[in-house]
Amino acid sequence: MKKYYRLVAGAVLALIAIIWICFLVLHEPDDSASKEIRDAMTAQLNETKEKIENSATKAVEQVTPTPTAEPTPTEEPTPTDEALTPTPTPLVAPDYIKFDYIIANVNDKMNVREGAGQNKKVVGTLPANGYGKVIERGNDWFKIKSGNITGYVSTQYILKDTEAVYKIRELGALKIKVTGNDVNVRREPNTTCEVRLQAKAGATYDYYPEYSTQLFYAVMIDNEISYISTTYAEVSISLATAYK
Repeated sequence: MKKYYRLVAGAVLALIAIIWICFLVLHEPDDSASKEIRDAMTAQLNETKEKIENSATKAVEQVTPTPTAEPTPTEEPTPTDEALTPTPTPLVAPDYIKFDYIIANVNDKMNVREGAGQNKKVVGTLPANGYGKVIERGNDWFKIKSGNITGYVSTQYILKDTEAVYKIRELGALKIKVTGNDVNVRREPNTTCEVRLQAKAGATYDYYPEYSTQLFYAVMIDNEISYISTTYAEVSISLATAYK
């Protein structure tokens, strides 16, 4: 800033000196020699004035820096509840459910036979809505185990797979029973997801085989599907079994 003031002061003094000299010359007698001197001095005066103005302008530019524009801050997006809490993908029940149990679809009772055929020996009786676990599948006959009876039942008189699932659920008899103690009940069928609660041995929950996997049973708790390891639970169907 001091440099700027010195340049301006020098320019003003020089300008005053030139004006004074010009004044003296302009008041000389008006002869040709004086006119030439006046013209020369006028030209010199204009040139000096231009140089002084340019010097002053450069000095101001050097002393006064160009202000740097401040960068406009970028606003961070405000997180919303939707971003923080992802919406879970709704479960869709498959059209077909493979199920390892059958239901006797008769009004009274049906025969359990020693082999796959109407002429085979009857080894037991399965009451209406009684159930059995499938051991072997066939087009006309299923081999089952029901209670202490193992034998064959005709597919004409049973409900199987999807139909069996919905029938047993309708009867309120399709459950998962916890066999371990303090077993983790999870929100997804894996061991890395959130644990909803810990179930005690003997606890039972409604079973949903359509959402289950090979390693996890799907159960309904408080209107929400959750998962229990098949290692620490078993299927529990509270229906009648075959008898002799």
